[in-house]
Amino acid sequence: MKTSDVTKEVVSKERLAQPIRRGAVALLLLLGTMAHAQVPPDLNDPQLIAAGKKRFNQACFYCHGQDGIGGKGATLQNRKDLEPQVIFNTISNGRVRGSSVMPPWKSGLTEEQIWQLTAFIVSLRDVK
Repeated sequence: MKTSDVTKEVVSKERLAQPIRRGAVALLLLLGTMAHAQVPPDLNDPQLIAAGKKRFNQACFYCHGQDGIGGKGATLQNRKDLEPQVIFNTISNGRVRGSSVMPPWKSGLTEEQIWQLTAFIVSLRDVK
């Protein structure tokens, strides 16, 4: 075998290995993210809901109204369409819808605090 043939074969094998390495790196990153993802707490826990209500009345009522009745921001009462993970993600990452902007809170609140808010908002589903 000529040196050029060996070089071509090594280069060819290297090209084949690149996507495999990328896939392995992506898988490791995904597994690392999953290992650090927090499992949602019991959203029906009265203490979690009470902590969420207190936090809501400090930071969220300006836009969403007292106890989520609505205002500048969307009403949160009687919203059975809001799934807990969607609520958590929206609080964490924010949302822009037209001229309406919900800021992201993940840099200002811990995951635990965001779950507290999520528990409180979920508790507003059946407000009469």
